[in-house]
Amino acid sequence: MLTILHDKTFSFQGSVLGFEEYDRFRFSIVDDNNLYGYLKSENDENIGFLVVNPFMIYPEYSFELEDHTKEILDIKSEEEVAVVGIVTIKKPFKASTVNLLAPLIINITNGKGRQIVLPPKSNYETKEPIFRQLPAESGEKGC
Repeated sequence: MLTILHDKTFSFQGSVLGFEEYDRFRFSIVDDNNLYGYLKSENDENIGFLVVNPFMIYPEYSFELEDHTKEILDIKSEEEVAVVGIVTIKKPFKASTVNLLAPLIINITNGKGRQIVLPPKSNYETKEPIFRQLPAESGEKGC
């Protein structure tokens, strides 16, 4: 999914929480597995975010976009939508988390993006582990 975003610029219309004065971000893929990307501000080269495709880590992740968000981003179909989560990098990197409560929604057709905040009933947090520990009985190890 992230490959369709590579080397494109998106306008977040000042919606990134805590970074409202920054609008345009350029996306680049940062790993061979296309799991991580980097959104770099075109307004300030010192501002950027490591992002991740949340569905690759949390396949069960789901939410409904409000009509208001669809209107702002001019979304006409599901195929136009890409979703990424901002990563909080920690040491060691295995302790890093992703914000699933406030994902970035991107209309890949027109380049508009927006950070939204899901309702509290969504059961998602701002600091969900990137490297999940799977149940022992599954015979699998964490991602």
